Amino acid sequence: MIWTVVRVGLLRMWHGRTEILLTFVVPIAFFTIFAFIFDEQIGLGKSPKVDVALVDEDGTDLSRNLLTALAEQEMLRVYSPDGAPGPGVFDAADTARKLVLSGGLSLAVVVPEGWTASFSGPEGDVPGIRLLADSSDPVATQVVTALVQQLSGRALAARAQKQIEAVLSLSGKPQAAAAVARFTRPVRVEVVDLLAADKANPVVSMYAAGIAVMFLLFGAVGNAGSLLEEEENQTMERLMCSQLGMARLLAGKWLLLWIVGIVQVTVMFLWAQLAFGVDLLGHLPGFAVMTVVTAGAASSFALVLAALCRSRAQLNAVAVIVILSMSALGGSMVPRYVMSETMQRFGKVTFNAWALDGYTKVFWRDLPVTDLLPEVAVLVGITLALFGTARLLARRWESE
Repeated sequence: MIWTVVRVGLLRMWHGRTEILLTFVVPIAFFTIFAFIFDEQIGLGKSPKVDVALVDEDGTDLSRNLLTALAEQEMLRVYSPDGAPGPGVFDAADTARKLVLSGGLSLAVVVPEGWTASFSGPEGDVPGIRLLADSSDPVATQVVTALVQQLSGRALAARAQKQIEAVLSLSGKPQAAAAVARFTRPVRVEVVDLLAADKANPVVSMYAAGIAVMFLLFGAVGNAGSLLEEEENQTMERLMCSQLGMARLLAGKWLLLWIVGIVQVTVMFLWAQLAFGVDLLGHLPGFAVMTVVTAGAASSFALVLAALCRSRAQLNAVAVIVILSMSALGGSMVPRYVMSETMQRFGKVTFNAWALDGYTKVFWRDLPVTDLLPEVAVLVGITLALFGTARLLARRWESE
């Protein structure tokens, strides 16, 4: 009898293809996605390059040698002004600061004025090399800090060697030892966080956006499943016999999903403000714009999945696979800065990535609503394209 129970269970699983999908396909799919993200060997490319600007306020041979060595590093992509033949080096930090604040670069390396001369003075007078950083990508800051310390040490060692040779030829060993001491001091690197310094719990706002977008998708798909229930209980047939029509039915469903989605995301961020100090009210215009277009895209996506599936169980299984995959690639589950550049480009296929980029501009960079135009345009386009797709797929309900 025990084996009879086992056999019946296996037969039920065999005939219920959804269970097979969730048991065997979903784990393999997610293993593959995370392997591509974290394993450089199969990750479709090495770790992403760090976009930096170089600023030489010192204007000496030592500072130029250091910045030249940085520009030659493969893991860095040095900013170059339009039309410039090679990597650009600014002589003041203002332009580089603006590039970091706007999201164009991860950070800027600034060699301050008097840096080289300070090695000839008392030990405490050596100014640190500044990193003007966007701390939303902590990996970039750590990588560049290590590179600056390593390469500055090499540049100082080379400078010390020249000083030793010059002093030995003129004075002797005691003066040479003093030169070595001056140029073997540790180089300080000061990280200046340009974006998070004046914010309350800035990282929480980014987590809130990622989680909100993912569960917005789940909520929309769950509500869109009412179409399949109406098909099963023959309510759909009666609706098609009325003057409502499929286009109006889908429009009504989309409007419902859109309204519920906006409320869902708003409640999420209200809780984030009340419990964790996220500044929602201070970013209300940008939040409203991004929430409206993101909820619209999620609603159209949910209608497409509902029109594709034949039952609520099938919809639930497909939704788990598709939404979690989109969330992993788009940055809702794994920060995109840890992904290779190729995986980051793949992530742009999902509207999770566009939505999170928009929320990042709002809550992290404090950019005006006008700077949200690329994300808004893409999400509106996705909304219209997916709604049109859902309308085409829904023809099967009209013909049944």
